[in-house]
Amino acid sequence: MRVLIVAKTRMGSGACIGAITEKGESVRLVPFNADPHDGANQEYEVGDIWDITGEPETLLIPPHNENFVVHKKSRLHSTKDMKDLVSAIELLMPPKTGHPRVLYEGLLKTTGSGSIYVPAAGDIPPYSTTFWRTDQSLTRDTTAKRIRYRYPTENGGCTFTFVGFQEPLETIPAGTLLRVSLAHRWRPKDQPDAEERHYAQISGWFLEGTQSDESTFAVQAEPPSTPTQIPLNILKNVFGHEQFRPLQKDIIDHILKGQDALIVLPTGGGKSLCYQLPALIFDGVTVVVSPLISLMQDQVMQLQNRGICAAFLNHTVKDREYVATMQEVRENKIKLLYLAPETLVRPEILVMLDETDVACLAIDEAHCISEWGHDFRPEYRQLVSIRERFQNAVCAALTATATPRVQDDIKKLLKFGDGNQFIGSFDRENLFIAVEPKVELLEQTFAFLNTHREGSGIIYCQTKKQVESVYRNLTARRISALPYHADLDSETRKQNQDSFINSHTRVIVATIAFGMGIDKADVRFVLHAGLPKEPESYYQEIGRSGRDGLPADCLLLFSYGDVDTANHFIEQGAPSEKQGRQERLNTLISWATSPVCRRKALLVYFGEQYENENCGMCDNCRNSEKEQINLTIPAQKFLSCVLRTEELFGEAYIIDVLRQSKRKKILDNRHDKLSTYGIGMEYSKTQWRYLSHQFLQHQLLARESRHGSLCVTEKGWGVLNRGDPFWGLPVESIGRAPAEMLSDYSSGLLELLQTERDKIVEMEGVLPYEVFHDNTLKAMAAYFPTSEESFRLISGVGPTRSEKYANIFLPIICEYFKKHGTDSGKSLTERLNTDEPAFEEPNEYAPELFERLRDKRKTIADEEGVPAFVVFSDRTLREIAIYLPKTEEEFMQLHGVGPVKVEKYADVFLSIIRDYCKVHGISEWS
Repeated sequence: MRVLIVAKTRMGSGACIGAITEKGESVRLVPFNADPHDGANQEYEVGDIWDITGEPETLLIPPHNENFVVHKKSRLHSTKDMKDLVSAIELLMPPKTGHPRVLYEGLLKTTGSGSIYVPAAGDIPPYSTTFWRTDQSLTRDTTAKRIRYRYPTENGGCTFTFVGFQEPLETIPAGTLLRVSLAHRWRPKDQPDAEERHYAQISGWFLEGTQSDESTFAVQAEPPSTPTQIPLNILKNVFGHEQFRPLQKDIIDHILKGQDALIVLPTGGGKSLCYQLPALIFDGVTVVVSPLISLMQDQVMQLQNRGICAAFLNHTVKDREYVATMQEVRENKIKLLYLAPETLVRPEILVMLDETDVACLAIDEAHCISEWGHDFRPEYRQLVSIRERFQNAVCAALTATATPRVQDDIKKLLKFGDGNQFIGSFDRENLFIAVEPKVELLEQTFAFLNTHREGSGIIYCQTKKQVESVYRNLTARRISALPYHADLDSETRKQNQDSFINSHTRVIVATIAFGMGIDKADVRFVLHAGLPKEPESYYQEIGRSGRDGLPADCLLLFSYGDVDTANHFIEQGAPSEKQGRQERLNTLISWATSPVCRRKALLVYFGEQYENENCGMCDNCRNSEKEQINLTIPAQKFLSCVLRTEELFGEAYIIDVLRQSKRKKILDNRHDKLSTYGIGMEYSKTQWRYLSHQFLQHQLLARESRHGSLCVTEKGWGVLNRGDPFWGLPVESIGRAPAEMLSDYSSGLLELLQTERDKIVEMEGVLPYEVFHDNTLKAMAAYFPTSEESFRLISGVGPTRSEKYANIFLPIICEYFKKHGTDSGKSLTERLNTDEPAFEEPNEYAPELFERLRDKRKTIADEEGVPAFVVFSDRTLREIAIYLPKTEEEFMQLHGVGPVKVEKYADVFLSIIRDYCKVHGISEWS
């Protein structure tokens, strides 16, 4: 059917669309496969005529009876002449005229403050949208959180909330055609006993003689003021830093001259300071666009703790505080205002900013504005019009992950000149980067953690399910860890994140959503248990480690199973984004399976040339220095097996054939009759995985992207047929070397300083690094400053913190120096070289119990006619004998168990454990 679009109202980052059918019926267009809150429905415009196919929504809640689910649609043409549009509306849905009481069957009521509504518990009109010609002019009211339009009455007037996309008029003339709608039932969150109401709202107007798009752009009369303070003084006295990081001074000087800037600096490179410091010099407000609530909240808190007037506005702010903040902005009391992009484009926010002086518009995560970016967001495109609206405000676009193509797109969209860009080096020299084949996730995870006995770390997983699995296994082994993913409620996520930031939790296990809003300098390692989406995400995620400049370790566990998962997510995504996402994923796969320098290949992707042949800080460069051996024979065995199975299978299947597996699929395919069956018994599965990784790295094999089957390349044929030698790393030496650790410092003094800092944190209610970062305390424990002058020179102190804390920390340092000198305490390196295990097991291994468990497993296997490992592997039984699970929940957390096996076997095995503990007097079990 054909519909005329008559309303486009705000709904999150998308739009709610109102239309009229040829029969004069009001419909609200709902996409069948997308959520308007996430950006859907922006393609419709008022005045468009569309041909749509779909069906009415089945679950309708009066008065909202107009929902129509759209499955297919196509734009026919657009009616831009307002007179024609008004005539069409009046013909199809004749408007009401006069006082608001003529609307909605006379059911409207008015609150004490003048808001018009229909009680949700009373009589409900049979429709939610209507048209109205007002007999009085309506005036704009900006005293509340949302813009309202006031109809004059003797007792002060009644008001309609404005929810449209149009530029809010100061006055809507009498006789103007308006579209009015009833909102969904609502009551304030902090008043659970209040009456639910449907409030009346204006979604748009139609002024004859104008175009249907009434957006206008306002500009400010005055450019930003001339700087009157010295940036270096502010850096020292307010931010507590002695000197600028690379490019910061040039960028700040550039912005203070009123010149726009594209700023591309790596994670931890100090992007925020580039607009925060100028904001303290400008007379007006600096508006910061940030897509993440947690990030803006953390940054505002840090700024406020430094005595800077900063605030944020988003949906988490209560109405009263929201309105108060808006008034402070109008009164020019706020220096930095943080907003989400969908908040910034709201009419009440734009009107508020029109009434003040916007000196700077800072767009964080600016790669989101480019359709070529890895995280394109439609709501970011609306910032182009904001940039045009405030033309005299200097604009700074900031990102850590923009390829040259994305950089050009940002400059084009925001109309930046070529001279307005500052591209820092993407090279993080302190990060050791490595990739390993993922063979046994948990074993590799525990091995990695055992090389990191100090410091915090992040484990990234592909899915929420994997996060929970890894988290449970860590906590079962007494490792301090917490999960972070979208299925946790917002309060739990915040608590877990705060616990990690405050170093109460060592390891956070998370999906990629974690980390965008954290400012934790001392993350010592990042482990990717799953494959990131593209190089940009990988670079951003490893960039959350080592932000203090000290060494950090980054390991990616790579498997083609994760590649298949990533491809599945791409297939489930928006069709328009598939090609770009697939190309970026393929680039990451090529990088992960390449034998060349990791750092060099990564930097080339971001448009930076790396001159050194060997970086010395990645696994490939370290491995290139190791002695290689002739691996021609194992390569020929593997390649031959690939060919004899007709190039139809992946590496796991090939390894099973080489290892003489009797799995059903191999027997059904009669591959146990092949000449290659069982010829690879000299290597374990794990070793073959490492070897096959090398074969793929050196392009003896290629992998079919869709089904994952292996095929022999031309280079592989040379090894197989011509006997070309293949040299590689022996499986015993394959692996990674962790990054070098920190130089010596006094651990005893460090502990005293950290204890004192914790007291201040608790007393002032701030985060630890807002007093001093750990690396600042380590510098104190290394250099032993004994005067205020030397204390101020320590990196991260500065005059402000010295004045505040010197008289607290200096006596501790002086007393320790007097008592111990400078040679006391073990260094971090010494502690790491001890034989102490990083994570203690809760119980000693119980061989007697293990044998009883094996006997029971054999009995069950014989009864069920299955191999013993189908019941439980030896590893699982060993874990049972170590951890002595008490409940089904604890039992399910063990390796290789899961809900099905818990249901089948938990009672039997828990009974054996109970008897064993009773005999041996293990009282804590019961």
